[in-house]
Amino acid sequence: MSDIKKLLKIMLRQWKLMVSGLFTMLIFALLSGVSITMAVPLFDYVFGSKRVSDEINTFSIFFDRITGAFGNFFSELTLPGLFEKGHFNTLIDSLKNVLSVTDPYLLLMVISFGMIILIVTKNLFYYINKITFVSLRGRTIESIRNILFRKYLDLSMSFYKDHKIGDLQVRLTSDVTIVSDLFIQSFFGSLRDFTLIMIYVFIALFINPQLFLYIVIIVPVFAFTISYIGGKIKKYSKRIQRTYSSLYSKMEEVFNGIKIVKSYSKEDHEMERFGRENHNFYVSWLKSHLYQSVNVPLSEFNGTLTGVIVLLIGGRMVLDADSGLTFGAFTAFLFAVFSILHPMKELTKYYTEIRRALVSLGRIFEILNMEPTVTEAADPVYKKDFLTSLKIENLSFSYNEKKVLKNINIEIFKGEKIAIVGVSGGGKTTLVNLIERFYDPTDGSIKIDGTDLRDIKLKDLHDLFGTVTQESILFNDTVGNNIRYGSNKDITTDDVKKAAKIAYADEFIEKLENGYDTVLSPKASNLSGGQKQRLCIARAIVGDPPVLIFDEATSSLDSEAEQNVQKAIEMATKDRTVIVIAHRLSTVLNSDRIVVIDDGRISGVGKHKELIETNATYKKLYEIQFNGGGSDI
Repeated sequence: MSDIKKLLKIMLRQWKLMVSGLFTMLIFALLSGVSITMAVPLFDYVFGSKRVSDEINTFSIFFDRITGAFGNFFSELTLPGLFEKGHFNTLIDSLKNVLSVTDPYLLLMVISFGMIILIVTKNLFYYINKITFVSLRGRTIESIRNILFRKYLDLSMSFYKDHKIGDLQVRLTSDVTIVSDLFIQSFFGSLRDFTLIMIYVFIALFINPQLFLYIVIIVPVFAFTISYIGGKIKKYSKRIQRTYSSLYSKMEEVFNGIKIVKSYSKEDHEMERFGRENHNFYVSWLKSHLYQSVNVPLSEFNGTLTGVIVLLIGGRMVLDADSGLTFGAFTAFLFAVFSILHPMKELTKYYTEIRRALVSLGRIFEILNMEPTVTEAADPVYKKDFLTSLKIENLSFSYNEKKVLKNINIEIFKGEKIAIVGVSGGGKTTLVNLIERFYDPTDGSIKIDGTDLRDIKLKDLHDLFGTVTQESILFNDTVGNNIRYGSNKDITTDDVKKAAKIAYADEFIEKLENGYDTVLSPKASNLSGGQKQRLCIARAIVGDPPVLIFDEATSSLDSEAEQNVQKAIEMATKDRTVIVIAHRLSTVLNSDRIVVIDDGRISGVGKHKELIETNATYKKLYEIQFNGGGSDI
């Protein structure tokens, strides 16, 4: 229920559309009710025996008498009178008196043309109501997608470690679509049909409460059955979305690793795994639709049963002259009751659709209700420069109760080039992630110029760093815009070209068909690995950040590409503070200090020659690489 309230709050942002929709819906329902009551004068006063004379034989006289009856009614109407049947009976009696002395052919003409005007007006309001609610639905879904995507961007890195990207895509696309098609549409559809039912019920009760009572007896049994079926549909809808997410994630995993799949001829293996997931989806989907399909015959049976009861009991009352139920009134009653059946059938359909949609709504708000683990201070410090040092004190970090870093202490001074080395899984990248505040330490602190990272405005903090990762992540945009992406400042074309030149990227950019305006393919597949990495370096330095971080930036490159990228790194790091996570020791031998991390702890700090003599871990890493033993860092 809380998720529905939150959805309604989002919808209320478009309150003008909602008010317009509710108003047109109410007018449509009222006109639908009025159209049914036209059966009374038609069958009782045109073709029936209720006519006394033909005193009124012109339209002007008829119009004056009818408007006079309504004028008297509204002049005497009070707020309490709205709930008094007697006041309405006075109006009904006045109208009956007019109808009883009206020429039948004139009355037939009035009813005929009145029905045309009524139907046209009613359907005009229906159309306006429809497009108003469609606009409201579209605006709401647009808002939900924007809010959900914004939440994805705001959540911390730990969120992405715990969630599959495929599942997040399903929530943003499929689940939002289901909420649009099955919940919002069904919500307003059920609201419109419920209003219609109330109008028809009022008319039926006004005509003959006793006859309507027999119909009410059938409804509870029917409602109980629908509730049971709705529960089953929600159950299998949960399974559908769960298996759909799994299916989506499986496809994404295989497509991203298609080279490995083909390299090891695992097509049949992956087809078998996909087939299992696909079959699970089919089973849940089938069961959901089996229960959903029961609604139509069940509604049909309920409608038939209701109609038979009305005909048997009501017909007998019409045949009994003492009952007071005229043929015209009974016809209007029949129209009202049978008009209830269609919106009632629609309500059962909407109910099952809403039950299905609640699953997707819950999945959406499961994300929206999350809070990032890394949050900005209530009164953050604005920091635009790096003056003296970055100090890590007694830092420890645990992830899912596993201690990754233990009591790290080190100070990095402005202008230093610091290398971080160690075996894979030792905590090197985690340490850098903490420095950029993608996570917060479990214990201890990291300070820049004496200010704790947790007190600095996040945007300012990230502007202090330029980062190049092992994976060259570029976007399906122009080369120039990919470089501009590295700064929140206003970056000119000259700034882009300067950064590209420093990164030794200008030499291949200028050879591209459209130069800096060349649009990169998805995953920048139209560039080589070395070219992509040099673009990433240009992106990292375009905003002139005081600290550069290279996280194994050359580890996935071949020797020639590595040389080009290494040359770009050397050019980019001049006069800057640099933190390098090293895969190959040959790239960091000239660092001011090398930090050796082993099993989450700092086992040594110093220059290359010093560590070779004093640190067993570093010596082992060096011998593995330079004596032909491979690499495990």
